[in-house]
Amino acid sequence: MEERKKKPIMLGVIVVCLVLAGAIAYMNRPKRSGLDSIPSGQMIWVKCANSDCGAEYQIDRKGYLEYKEKHQNPMSLSAPPLVCEKCEKKSVFKAVKCEKCGLIFVYGAAPKGFADRCPECGYSKIEEQRKRGREGR
Repeated sequence: MEERKKKPIMLGVIVVCLVLAGAIAYMNRPKRSGLDSIPSGQMIWVKCANSDCGAEYQIDRKGYLEYKEKHQNPMSLSAPPLVCEKCEKKSVFKAVKCEKCGLIFVYGAAPKGFADRCPECGYSKIEEQRKRGREGR
């Protein structure tokens, strides 16, 4: 084959390979990640840590995580507080409702052990799940 005819054919093969590689990369990309993968409407408990208020209510989990991501101090290990709907102070934190006694308490309030350990009855859902996992149930 002539040299003049080889060049366009080789360029065509290269272009087809690049388009094919792009299509494969596009089809194998991660579907949904991060906050996009969390559907709206999932509710979490929050509790006001202000001793004069103590309000307990549920908020949208995705909205909470978006707020946390936007306002998180990279130097802090704890989540930033939200503004309370009742007392309007920045004193609201993620909370847990105990599955045994129904108490709503700030997540991680227990001095040691599991972050979801109830200060009233001592129950921890995380601990129970881990026990069941070790027992093979």
